[in-house]
Amino acid sequence: MIIQDLLSNLGLSPMESKVYLATLEMGKGLPKHLAEKANVKRPSLYEVLPHLLEQGLLTETIIGKRRYLVAEDPQVFLDKKQSELAQVEQLVPELRMLLATASSKPKIIFYQGVEGLKKIYLDNLREGKPTLEIVGIENIEPEVEKYIDNYYIPYRVKKNIPLKMLISGSAQSGMWNLKSAPHLLREVKTIDKNLFPIPLDCNIYGDNVSFAVYRSDSEPIGLIIRSKEIATTARSLFNFIWQST
Repeated sequence: MIIQDLLSNLGLSPMESKVYLATLEMGKGLPKHLAEKANVKRPSLYEVLPHLLEQGLLTETIIGKRRYLVAEDPQVFLDKKQSELAQVEQLVPELRMLLATASSKPKIIFYQGVEGLKKIYLDNLREGKPTLEIVGIENIEPEVEKYIDNYYIPYRVKKNIPLKMLISGSAQSGMWNLKSAPHLLREVKTIDKNLFPIPLDCNIYGDNVSFAVYRSDSEPIGLIIRSKEIATTARSLFNFIWQST
């Protein structure tokens, strides 16, 4: 399941991930055998094959009169994704210039659902500024937890973005046991949950403040506020608590 989740982060659907993993295990196989191995119906298999072939994850070969599907090295797919990301990153300065000249820029952006919350963390990565986080980590939606572990944290470290965390209550929940970790560019302090109950995740970065409600017993919602004054105030409050802890 972890591998399928990672492949989903790279743009493959759950069905595509299952078919590709089944092909990897078999090396090559007839469509009907791959469908059985992946535990999918053959019509569903034929629906996802074009995209897998287009991405270079699978190729076709004819042996005798039969058509076999062959798994390709996933590094080729990864290199392609990295190349696409590099091309997009080259456009970011130009796109931001267009945003800066816009006559009406959004100051508050609202998101819904798990996919919406992911965009909040992507905004943090794009900004690339030191981040201050106030958070309660109890009862986190599992999909959000996996996304933070498998994507957000590695990319934050890769982009050299330091993080200070104030955790309300226990620093251990689910798969997490959060501690200060220099190799993860992370400093952690805990605060009294009774004095500072925080049932969400608040991040302060640059001139932005984001809020994400990602508890499994709540509707996933979040927002980003773009305001130098609000970010400065939130940063001052964070630093006051940090220095007092």
